[in-house]
Amino acid sequence: MTFAEVLDWCRKNHADVRGVYRNKDISISHRDANVPTELPPISAIFHWDLKMPELNHYVSSSDFERIVAGKLTIEGFKSTLRGGD
Repeated sequence: MTFAEVLDWCRKNHADVRGVYRNKDISISHRDANVPTELPPISAIFHWDLKMPELNHYVSSSDFERIVAGKLTIEGFKSTLRGGD
């Protein structure tokens, strides 16, 4: 997964994400024209905070990669949450 793929996924799903890594974070919005500059390696992201109409929750890097790749749906992810979010 690349940051460009994250931006593309955000645009397609009207989502905003915040990648958290070593006391820092980066934000990518569906409204962004370009990927932010000066990015860390994507492997440095510990987790993603995901905000979209149907979900506002943190997502592990591995689950988010599966979501962006189309291997895990938002509904599938939500079904793993306690209390159904």
